[in-house]
Amino acid sequence: MLLVIAACAAAPLPFRLVEVAKVAQITSIHPTPLAEGEVWVTTQEGKVLRIDGAAPPAALLDIRARIVSGGEMGLLGLALAPTFPKDPRVFVNYTHKPAGKLRTAVVSYRWDGARFDPASEILVLGFDQPYSNHNSGSLAFGPDGMLYVGVGDGGSGGDPHGHGQDLGTWLGSILRVDVAEAPYRVPGDNPFVDTPGAAPEIWAYGIRNPWGMAFDGDTLWFADVGQNTWEEIDRGVKGGNYGWNIMEGTHCFQTPVCDTSRFVPPVAEYSHTEGRSVTGGFVYRGPSIPALDGRYVYADFATGRMWAVPADGGAATVLGELRINPSAFGKDGKGRLHVADYGGTLYRVEP
Repeated sequence: MLLVIAACAAAPLPFRLVEVAKVAQITSIHPTPLAEGEVWVTTQEGKVLRIDGAAPPAALLDIRARIVSGGEMGLLGLALAPTFPKDPRVFVNYTHKPAGKLRTAVVSYRWDGARFDPASEILVLGFDQPYSNHNSGSLAFGPDGMLYVGVGDGGSGGDPHGHGQDLGTWLGSILRVDVAEAPYRVPGDNPFVDTPGAAPEIWAYGIRNPWGMAFDGDTLWFADVGQNTWEEIDRGVKGGNYGWNIMEGTHCFQTPVCDTSRFVPPVAEYSHTEGRSVTGGFVYRGPSIPALDGRYVYADFATGRMWAVPADGGAATVLGELRINPSAFGKDGKGRLHVADYGGTLYRVEP
């Protein structure tokens, strides 16, 4: 069931935000098996930082000299190898401009026991970006051990080149690759490996700009930033077409009437009367905050409004106003939810 929530007055939050550290422009937050209570974060300017709340943030990787940062560009995502640190690799997604041409790079670095070695960079995926926006950057390893890569539609407005519905380009899709051996191989069970003209790395398509991807068990959740009117939350479906740029949420985008039957509908959506840019979160599981238990939580970057939608089905509800610009959600090794204010603070969500 899909719920479109009407605008409402600010409500008291069913939790409190506790400041953990002062860090600006956080783009992703991740647990680490090295210490339950700490998180590793990426910053848009090009750093990976360790944060435990007890000491100043420590840099584990600094690639500021390699990237282009600003707007929707920069260091945008991170995923640790599933067996880290036995497999000592981290995978990151950043934008850069070699030879004056804007590109996205998904690369790996190796852990040396104290930090990631910038000299160990190996390119996994690289592709041109026709415009500077919609770079996405979300990365996540699934329980199948595959790396899932969120790729925006290439930018501008309205997807002028039709990338979202084009299986011949990685743009506007979620990719799935096996990185067990560098740089990667295409899994034989990807949905379009036998489709003539299709990029075999594509797992799902018809996506505008996925900002925040996370697995809950076998289910991939992601938020897709809208164009003019609607923001949406989706569950990943192998081979699924999510409708962009024919649809925006559950609504026809290009024409008043369109055929919606072949598209995967969102789990939830909200209009631009309530926000402007969705930030994807996680399914929270734990008894300490009953209002969040078993629910996918997400928020709007512009307004700070926060929602929760039951992971097993049901309508989304408004949790309240965060009164920050939430740029990323994440968990630590104890399962505690964290949220970043893009302006400069990392918070932990507590009862």
